[in-house]
Amino acid sequence: MQQDKALPWHQKHRKPIILSSIALVAIGLLVYGFFHSTTEEFTTSFALPASYTLAALIPGYFVVDTVGKGLLKLKGRVFYGLKNKRILLAGDKEECDNVEAQLHYSQLFDKKNITNISANRTVPEQAHNSDNFTKYDLVILCFTGTNYAPISDQQAELLSKTLSTIGHDERVKTDIKANNSDEAVTGLIVLCPLGSLKDPDEKNKLIPEIHKWDTNPFKRPFTAVVNQAGRLLTDIFSLLITLPPRNDE
Repeated sequence: MQQDKALPWHQKHRKPIILSSIALVAIGLLVYGFFHSTTEEFTTSFALPASYTLAALIPGYFVVDTVGKGLLKLKGRVFYGLKNKRILLAGDKEECDNVEAQLHYSQLFDKKNITNISANRTVPEQAHNSDNFTKYDLVILCFTGTNYAPISDQQAELLSKTLSTIGHDERVKTDIKANNSDEAVTGLIVLCPLGSLKDPDEKNKLIPEIHKWDTNPFKRPFTAVVNQAGRLLTDIFSLLITLPPRNDE
């Protein structure tokens, strides 16, 4: 990745160069003042002002340098995330097409990094094509339905297959705690109706084998559950920036 390339010598040693320059200027002024003024004039005109200036200048430089490095790092992550991170849209075609249109309209994301596979899927196939999801930095599952009604069996199967491929909450948490970078974390966004992700119980009559992972996205790191398409871009932007670059990038 370009961020890891060796910096020029003057950038690597910028801090010592700047501090040395400040010290040389200060010493030069003190020497000049010492030989061209009385002791009292030297103290009031050179020594005390110089000490006050250095006392403010050096800490101020470190503060500005620290903040500047943080802003440069954030700028680099934003640029890299928007330019290089890959997004996959899967699920119900109408909703996937709507999200894709928003991404294109925003002009923030590179179109070649957005893949919409809903157009290539028939309904029965939707739960069986998730093996390649880990190739993407962010997977967005787009589900339509009714508020407070559980997602359908087919939607639940797609969610379950996705989690088994990119990692459910415990697996991802374990990798993060162990700082395991062998497998890059894939972000996940589930766009679904309000209150549609439910645990199976006697009231909703959901099949446990199919719907047992429905509420897992609420606990999984680098995951967002979104009920409003309008705020989706904010979560996409955040996840693409906070997800670190992959090992091969």
